[in-house]
Amino acid sequence: MYDIELLVKRFMAIRSSTSASIAPDGSIYYLSDMTGQMQLWRINKHNGGYVHDLVIPWDRRIGDYTIASNGLIAFSSDFDGDERWAIYVYDGNRIVRVAGEDGSMNILGDWSPDGNMLAFTSNMRNGVDFDVYIYDMRRGGYKRVYEAEGIVIVQSWIGDKLLAVKRNTNLDSDILLVDPNSGKAYNLTQHRGEASNTNPTPINGAMFLYVTNESGEFKSLALYNIEKRKSRVIFNPGWDVELVEYSSGNLYVSVNEDGASALYLLTLDGDEVKVRGVYRQLWVINSIDASGRNVVISASSPLEGNEVYMLRVSLERLTWSPKLGLEKYFTEPESFKYKSFDNLEIHGLLYKPPKPASTPPPAVIWLHGGPESQVRPQFNMLQQALTTLGVAVAAPNFRGSTGYGKTFVHLDDVDKRLDAVRDVYYAVEYLTSKEVIDPDRLCVIGGSYGGYLTLMSLALYPNLWKCGVEIVGIVNLVTFIRNTSPYRRRYRMHEYGDPDKHADIMLKMSPISHVYKIRAPLMVIHGAKDPRVPVSEADQLVNALKNRGVEVEYIRLEDEGHGISKIENRVKVYSRALLFIAKKLLS
Repeated sequence: MYDIELLVKRFMAIRSSTSASIAPDGSIYYLSDMTGQMQLWRINKHNGGYVHDLVIPWDRRIGDYTIASNGLIAFSSDFDGDERWAIYVYDGNRIVRVAGEDGSMNILGDWSPDGNMLAFTSNMRNGVDFDVYIYDMRRGGYKRVYEAEGIVIVQSWIGDKLLAVKRNTNLDSDILLVDPNSGKAYNLTQHRGEASNTNPTPINGAMFLYVTNESGEFKSLALYNIEKRKSRVIFNPGWDVELVEYSSGNLYVSVNEDGASALYLLTLDGDEVKVRGVYRQLWVINSIDASGRNVVISASSPLEGNEVYMLRVSLERLTWSPKLGLEKYFTEPESFKYKSFDNLEIHGLLYKPPKPASTPPPAVIWLHGGPESQVRPQFNMLQQALTTLGVAVAAPNFRGSTGYGKTFVHLDDVDKRLDAVRDVYYAVEYLTSKEVIDPDRLCVIGGSYGGYLTLMSLALYPNLWKCGVEIVGIVNLVTFIRNTSPYRRRYRMHEYGDPDKHADIMLKMSPISHVYKIRAPLMVIHGAKDPRVPVSEADQLVNALKNRGVEVEYIRLEDEGHGISKIENRVKVYSRALLFIAKKLLS
């Protein structure tokens, strides 16, 4: 018999390694939460082995970093998960603040080839639009070189110009060529209809690779000639191309194949590609970086966690983040498919407990956020802890999820929102009909948009659930849109609606309008510094439930934002959440 509290705390203390890159001197950098928050680490070779060392003395989480050709390190960091990223430069002796700590949000870009200039974008001008700036290391200051509209993210330098991605909506974007000298930007991917154009990756001063779905349902790899202002698709695998890395004529491309990442090894000859090989594993690749013949990959897999790998002739694991001896309990998911109310096929993942105390076992229905996201076979400590306790985890990719084409992702927009809630119900109906999970012991859990679906599922199907756990979820679509950070508002209205036009519809589909139907005990978790879904959403939900006498446990974190970034908070909060679920399903 497990000491549940101790087992849960061990799972919540598992560490991760991610975001690996190769520095100009050949050393490998990555982010790890070994110290309790994400920090920058370096791997050096020593006596035939590897030595891991903390790079920067820093007491806050690091969100991103980039290393210049001369060894300078730029990184971004925020305060208590508020996502107001500030940018700093570290030269080995001192840390200099480039931008931020003034309430603005700053997005790290790329170093110039000589390492003297750092490009980034910031909404410091008006809090909404992300202009392009260049920080000059020699002069010690920044200059705005392009006044933008909306969210713009600098990806790389190409010659003396910049390639940047401009987000028109969360699902529509263009690639800009920004000239820092003239202050002008040229839209290289003007298009009709909706299209995602991302990941511009230079191969020389006149051409770059990028990912686009302009010509089809899924994202392909295309090659763009700047002089001719022409592009063409050079690799179309029939699933979404996600990450692209180029080095010395070789291409490394990750493709989302029904959720798992396949790594394609390609050769670029002129404007033609040849497939050298494909590496498939049950994992999700989060980053790829190549230098010469060396390739480092950050990936997440159910059996190994979040780790860093080197790809040479074969795959070599470089990091071994602490798992507290729990690897023997880790399980891989099975795929399942079912038909929803309108005969639409939905895909999902099912984690079965290795030693269920009963057959069929109790289950948690796991609802992802986004909704422009997808449940994929990556490591999740909560899911692994649940299966170890004897609870199955079923995670459907309801309509509105990414990974299944442009049409599928729009099937839940505005007035079609409740169709996704029906998808959740039909997942339960399918799995219980197959006697895979116990229909009398079910819990629903979700974060952000998944929190919205959790609440709507509890309200619309109140007899289905023993309990629910809602994390940083949307309670009132109208107040959510009006109170979310200004720079996000226009993008979220494309998905959820405009309160000035759709208020009646939005309120009708908001959990706050159905809260009187909720009967199952509920745990609510929310960070007070959440810039995406304000904590006021949780406050109004908890007050409404308490007024009705519904059992509700509220965990409000004053030093967290949209999620839980600190290890100490993660251990405390998720331990309570899992004990809450265990009490309701296993007692």
